[in-house]
Amino acid sequence: MRPDHRLAIIVSHTHWDLEWYLPFHRFRVNMVEVIDRVLDALEQDPEFRHFVLDGQSAVLEDYLAAAPRQRERVGRHIRSGRLAVGPWYILPDEFLVSGEATVRNLLCGHRVVAPFGRAQKVGYMPDSFGHVAQIPQILQLAGIDSFIFTRGLGDEAEQLGWLFRWLAPDGSSVLAVNQCDGYCNAGGLGFAEIWHAHTRRTVDLGLATGKVRDLLEKMEQRPGAYPALLNNGCDHFPPQQEFGSVLQALREAFPGTRFRHGRFEDFLAAARADTPDEERPAHRGELLGGKDHLILSGVWSTRMYLKQENELVQGLLARTVEPLAALAHFHHGDTYPAGLIDDAWRNLLRNHPHDSICGCSTDAVHKDNETRFAAARQAGEQLMTRLMDRLAPTFGRREEDDRRVAITVANPLPFPRDEVVERLVVIPPPAFDLTALRLVDEDGAEVPCEILDRLFIERFWGIDYRAELYCEDQLDLLDTYLDRFGDRILGDERDQDQKDGFLHIRFWARNLPAVGHRQYFLEERPQAPRPSAADPVRARADQESVRLENDQLAVELHADGTFDLRDKSHDRHYPGLNMLEDTEDSGDEYDHGPAQVSGTVFSAGTEGKVRLLQNSALAATAEAVFRLNIPRSLERDRRSRQQRDARCDVRVRVTLRAGARRVDVETDFNNHAFDHRLRAWFPTGLNTDTVHSDGHFHINRRPLERPSNPDWPQPAPPTWPQQDFTALREGDHGLAILNRGLPEFQTWSDQDGHAIYALTLLRCVDWLSRDDFPARKNTNAGPTLHTPDAQCYGRHTFRYAVAPFAGDLLTAGIKDESERYRTEVLTHQGVADQHRPGGVSLVRKSDPRVVLTAIKKAEEGDHLILRLANLSGTALTETLHFQLPAREARAVNLLEETLPVDCPEPGLTHGGTRLTVPLGPHKIITLAVLPANDEGDTP
Repeated sequence: MRPDHRLAIIVSHTHWDLEWYLPFHRFRVNMVEVIDRVLDALEQDPEFRHFVLDGQSAVLEDYLAAAPRQRERVGRHIRSGRLAVGPWYILPDEFLVSGEATVRNLLCGHRVVAPFGRAQKVGYMPDSFGHVAQIPQILQLAGIDSFIFTRGLGDEAEQLGWLFRWLAPDGSSVLAVNQCDGYCNAGGLGFAEIWHAHTRRTVDLGLATGKVRDLLEKMEQRPGAYPALLNNGCDHFPPQQEFGSVLQALREAFPGTRFRHGRFEDFLAAARADTPDEERPAHRGELLGGKDHLILSGVWSTRMYLKQENELVQGLLARTVEPLAALAHFHHGDTYPAGLIDDAWRNLLRNHPHDSICGCSTDAVHKDNETRFAAARQAGEQLMTRLMDRLAPTFGRREEDDRRVAITVANPLPFPRDEVVERLVVIPPPAFDLTALRLVDEDGAEVPCEILDRLFIERFWGIDYRAELYCEDQLDLLDTYLDRFGDRILGDERDQDQKDGFLHIRFWARNLPAVGHRQYFLEERPQAPRPSAADPVRARADQESVRLENDQLAVELHADGTFDLRDKSHDRHYPGLNMLEDTEDSGDEYDHGPAQVSGTVFSAGTEGKVRLLQNSALAATAEAVFRLNIPRSLERDRRSRQQRDARCDVRVRVTLRAGARRVDVETDFNNHAFDHRLRAWFPTGLNTDTVHSDGHFHINRRPLERPSNPDWPQPAPPTWPQQDFTALREGDHGLAILNRGLPEFQTWSDQDGHAIYALTLLRCVDWLSRDDFPARKNTNAGPTLHTPDAQCYGRHTFRYAVAPFAGDLLTAGIKDESERYRTEVLTHQGVADQHRPGGVSLVRKSDPRVVLTAIKKAEEGDHLILRLANLSGTALTETLHFQLPAREARAVNLLEETLPVDCPEPGLTHGGTRLTVPLGPHKIITLAVLPANDEGDTP
């Protein structure tokens, strides 16, 4: 492009953090005023032609909730293309939410805008703290071919320039625009301080032209300077004051540059007219570099309780409620609760903005997050309860029908499972003969079942406990009742015919169908022998350790909470796992900061007690209890830890089940210290230079030790983000560490070259941002506000698991194992009367390299939506199995629209009960399947 033909497009926008240093409702008061001014500017200033409402439709939703009379006015400007909204619902932190949540974010964002017009078709993510590798494919599958961002490039930025092709692992690409100096680069033109844009100060046109001159000169230092993108806005900014005068001043000051007020789409069209996408440099992989902008990776472990609750609710909605609701709808004709599910998703998504899920806001904001998580969780759990009750009603039509207790076990995952199940069963009087009590399946075959405990309890206020014990919260209420009204409890069979019997049972549910259920029944069978479990658990204990063993694994727990694991199938030994490490943290909510004088405490060798807590053929649990004495806090100068100790009680429980190929770990930590980080170490003994961690529709392959870049504004930290698991492998053998809502880890080599994996459990700080620690070169990342709740004082429970494997981690089933670990089977006590027969299955996948992230009813119409991803680098054909034949199947995009381009079509065979799906390497595909009902028609 010749210098006299230089083009600069000014895009007016506001970046709206829904909550951050102020809570949501305070910011929304400001929002109403700002958007009112935007509408006035669009209607009154002939030079002010366009405005971008930050790429997220939640802003529109919130504004209209507070200003409903402006609905038609707003809609008029959206339809005309002058007010750009979407495509996202909220602007998320990508690494801390699931891939499926990212898709739902786009889907919800488009649906909010749809009644008003077309959503902005630009992949605008101005301030996310890095970007996952599959974003280009996700955007393309939503009809978006561009990506505008600020953070994430490393040294490659010098060669790539401001515009380049970003490729997903499957080869999908978008035109990526790296915003020079960020999304505020032309914000507040004409003010001495950018934040004066919030005031009514007079605009200084000389300052405006000077700022733009500096910006253009900086852009020209890298390829792709023109057309130039000038972002005229910033956090919570109103429209530029005296916009027409500023625009005219720029045109006069830079006669060789054409300045236009436009949209992001206008900029992208001009960029493509100048240079076709295929002629631009290309880059592949996740964006986690900090050459130009801070990545702020400490947020992966800030306020870990938010991450844990997020994982729970994401899984509840996507992996449990939706599959079971789809099963009930398509197999049994029940109404699909679309409105309730959508509302729960929106509550969840509103916790996914980077300032929210990252934990880098004020305490008031994160209290609101907890409320939203609770709302989504309560809705999901109640939906789950109602769905299970329809499979086997809690009460029979006649009272005498209540005597035959049915226990429904549902598997929401798309592959069959064998699971050891525990359930509290309530038996109304008169009591059963417990010695003769047996559990049978629908064919009458006895199932291995153990009665772990029994109680006989007087009813309180006439409550029938069968209607109450449907979720964890209700079980907590029962525990409180038992604690406070012990005189109403009988520990044996005396007067049991006048009291409800409570049986804590454990049984082995074999071959649970994929996205389906089985029924089991309690019966009295006098003198019938009890069946035994295959591959039973065996245990032994002494004062030093407890050993648990099945045919696959052996684990020995020590009094200091460490354990030794032996993979019996492949003759591999992993000693010293789960050593706790506690070190100081002089950072803030954004970043971990080591002190100048480090003081690290390890749990290895700590005195404690170990015991066999539970022991049966189906499952056994060992428990270690000890006290970890750690420095109470930092010294006032924050250079070292205090000499005074805080006593933190720790309890580690290790569970092994019959037939299991993993060991489950539960660590309770009572935090009485401040300014510190707690991690669990796993010295793997493996020689490797790479680590594989689960991501968004992708397994990330990363270096074992992350390279440091000391010249960056924020040198790369040694930690990485993860989703479900991380795996390390040497040759044909490996070890995977699975987690529930613990997204941060670090790996490195010890002095012998063996890999160590450290899982972050807790990070405790009390400032939103600080400017006095070297890890971020003494740079603030936000306002310096006190956030004492971020110290995470009190009791915490962390859940993770260890699974050895052989061969390729995907073909060895590690992804499926992580799905099993994170997604428990569901149980419900009902009656045999009116129960729906078990054995039904909605959909079953075949290949362990393929993951299904969505099993739901379509947003419109009556199709079953299935989203699949090939996690491997090899093309494959997945076969889906349906019990209910499908009449048709077609590929759709992530918005559930017909794909505009040709793609390999899925093929129905075997009378519609099988669907073959070609999947390229790392490919995501969404299918719309139309099932037939039992009469051959659609439901």
